[in-house]
Amino acid sequence: MLDRAMVKPLPPLNAIRAFEVASRHLNLSRAAEELGVTQGAISKQVIALEEFIGVQLFLREPGGLQLTHEGGNLKEAIAPAFTTLAEAFSRYGRRPPRSSTIRISTVASFASQFLVPRLSRFRDRFPGYDLEFLTSIRLVDLSREEFDIAVRYGPGGWDGVISTQLSGGRLLPVCSPGVFERAGGDITRLLADNRRIQSSAANEWRPWAEEANLPISAVTPTFVMEEFTVALAGVMSGEGLALSPDVLVMDRLARGDVVQFSPVTVKTGYAYHIVHAPNALRRPIIAEVCAWLKEQAGGVS
Repeated sequence: MLDRAMVKPLPPLNAIRAFEVASRHLNLSRAAEELGVTQGAISKQVIALEEFIGVQLFLREPGGLQLTHEGGNLKEAIAPAFTTLAEAFSRYGRRPPRSSTIRISTVASFASQFLVPRLSRFRDRFPGYDLEFLTSIRLVDLSREEFDIAVRYGPGGWDGVISTQLSGGRLLPVCSPGVFERAGGDITRLLADNRRIQSSAANEWRPWAEEANLPISAVTPTFVMEEFTVALAGVMSGEGLALSPDVLVMDRLARGDVVQFSPVTVKTGYAYHIVHAPNALRRPIIAEVCAWLKEQAGGVS
């Protein structure tokens, strides 16, 4: 390991950068254009670097620049470092302030059941804008990460952000039309969320069954699902009855893909929320998109 006290100080980084660009172009005008400075500024930085290291790096000839032997060696030596820096920072590239892309962080259930079916509506409503969404259960840091808004399922009221309830926060008992016809009002099989079925206090099936006056204690088997989308897939396959958030099944109910098994619903403390940083609405298009999302979920109460 090198002793820092024995390592000579680096030349000014602006001078190193000016040399790297000039060594690629061998033309001061093109180097200046790439860096957004004047030709004189590039020349001054290169001269400063030559004076710092004590060698001549370019031959200035009528036809342009030529690297000296020392200049060629230095170019080869620093090139890998600039390649490494470019690769390291490529994934952090920030969008222009007036970018035409709206980025949403959300969960897979909301993306697949609500956003994807509305992509054509988004394009019609916001021509010239693109919608980009990343699905993850991770709570992104909206103050640091490149997302305009997030849509999350939970109680709301998260620290450091503004959250607006998007859905009605009700769980609807749904099944396929075939299951509904065969059941004749009797529950044959439940599709339960594993995170809730493990706790009687958090298991929404119990209050629903009590209000609907339908026994579930003897219903077997119960298929345990980890995610709402998986439970909906089970419903569509005719595997049983699921309690699903209203906003996820509103389209399927309207089309008749699924039916509501009972008029009894469960009101929970959880719902889908639009979440954004306090300063996000300074960009007018973000406020418009938030309003559009609430409009699209307007059939949910």
